[in-house]
Amino acid sequence: MTVVKKRMNAILWKIMIRLAPKRWFIRFMRTFLVPADRFLLKRTNGRFSLGGTTGAGTLLLTTTGRRTGKHYSSPLFFTPYGDAVAVVASNYGDRKHPQWSENLLADPRATVTLGSRVFPVTARLLTGEDHESLWRLITSYGPAYQDYLTTSGRGKFRIFALDEARPSS
Repeated sequence: MTVVKKRMNAILWKIMIRLAPKRWFIRFMRTFLVPADRFLLKRTNGRFSLGGTTGAGTLLLTTTGRRTGKHYSSPLFFTPYGDAVAVVASNYGDRKHPQWSENLLADPRATVTLGSRVFPVTARLLTGEDHESLWRLITSYGPAYQDYLTTSGRGKFRIFALDEARPSS
């Protein structure tokens, strides 16, 4: 990554951190950025997203609807977590958990598009110290998550580790 690109990512990340808790920006993200990222991640096979321009890791998570059985894709920021990746079910501070997290609780099998890779994963809901230590890490570089938690009134956000599924032998 070039120095210029790193600086640009840092600037965009600072702007994102400032704007992320604002209601008007949340509406903008839900109505424009999320659908645009979903489209871009699908069309570029995971190589480009608007969220990724901030330097944040972005993936496309595809879950199976617990009622419909249809596949739903959600662009999400992620953080590495050992051999897995972790995602936070913040839903921008909404009182309800995001549908993708409900779907993972019902069926932990999903698919991730990350970079040019598409691979099956199995989701694990993190609890206890695993949840707490990862929450501290996530809020240290993304303080808007704490704002979202306060706004939501949920007490805790679900955090999932997405482990790459190994082929059965």
